[in-house]
Amino acid sequence: LVQAATGQVRAGLRERKKVQTRDRLIAAALKLCDEQGFEATTVDQISDAADISPRTFNRYFATKEDVVLAPAEDMIVAMADSLDAQPRTGNEIEALINAQVQILGGRCPVGSVDLSRFETMNRIIQNAPAVNARGMELSDRKFRSISDKVAERMEVPADDARVRVIVSVFMSLMHISLDTWRCGQVGSMADSTVAADTLKATYQTFRE
Repeated sequence: LVQAATGQVRAGLRERKKVQTRDRLIAAALKLCDEQGFEATTVDQISDAADISPRTFNRYFATKEDVVLAPAEDMIVAMADSLDAQPRTGNEIEALINAQVQILGGRCPVGSVDLSRFETMNRIIQNAPAVNARGMELSDRKFRSISDKVAERMEVPADDARVRVIVSVFMSLMHISLDTWRCGQVGSMADSTVAADTLKATYQTFRE
């Protein structure tokens, strides 16, 4: 029993260290690529800034594009987990909104999101064609992932027209909310609470 308990503790420590290493890599990559440009930044530089070897980098990310786009990748996972936790009331748009608000509030099983990282990621995407191309692929995958979850909740095929309409409306509300939130910023970065409140207000306007 003691050995089993020790094994669980060690496994837990290993997982936490892996999460911490991955987080350092993401932070280092975003900072360097934002400051000196994506093309000018090397895997060696990112690894050095994260205090790991380039070989270890490749255990976490296959390319520079992948580490820069990690915040978006994490959002896909978080959205799936958060949507699973929403009650099935028949209002899937509201479920999607509530799932996103839950993530912004740090109440998702995989944790909250760092909006400043999203802002940095978006700046890099705008200035790096290679990252932009991969970002478009990731955006399509996000749409498919959410569609699959909604279809599962509705018990209909993923290509059902109703699913596409629901997800498209949700994505539109998200874009409107983000535009409103960004325009409302004064100086410093708005926090996730402001973003969540803006999204809820946008949804309320849609309902009205």
